[in-house]
Amino acid sequence: MTNKSKMFKNIFYKYFNSLTVFAKKFVDNEEQARDLVQEVFIKIWESNTDFNSEIALKTYLYFSTKNICIDYYRKNKEISLVEEKEDILCEDNYLNEIIKEETYRILDEALDTLGDQSKKIIKMTMQGYSNKEVASSIGISLNTVKTLKLRAYKKLKTILGNELIVMLIACI
Repeated sequence: MTNKSKMFKNIFYKYFNSLTVFAKKFVDNEEQARDLVQEVFIKIWESNTDFNSEIALKTYLYFSTKNICIDYYRKNKEISLVEEKEDILCEDNYLNEIIKEETYRILDEALDTLGDQSKKIIKMTMQGYSNKEVASSIGISLNTVKTLKLRAYKKLKTILGNELIVMLIACI
């Protein structure tokens, strides 16, 4: 596998899921969202474009995904739906969606460093479950939930630093 192939594969796995979630907000169909995001990656592969920073790459990925979603609606939906979806993609909302999806992606990467049980506890907590509900659902004691949650937060704080608090708030 060439160096270019390895880099492309890493970029694909790093951004594919968050771009799919982003696209799904506009096409309302997960399979179609995945297809559209795959088209974005195919265009990148075929173009041989070099990005001078990760920020430039992210910007390109999100704008390309937005544009391909608009094109999809123009080709396949009624004009009123196209206008409605374009309104959703107004500048402020669009930037907020990018920030939100990027936050989820970074947090998801950090959560992947936790053990399965700790990861499940943190995700359930983020979904609003109480410690008692988490303990009951997983089948462990309340004290075990508290201990695993505390350890997980410490590990996440080490990985994410001060960004952890902001990310947890953004996900609520």
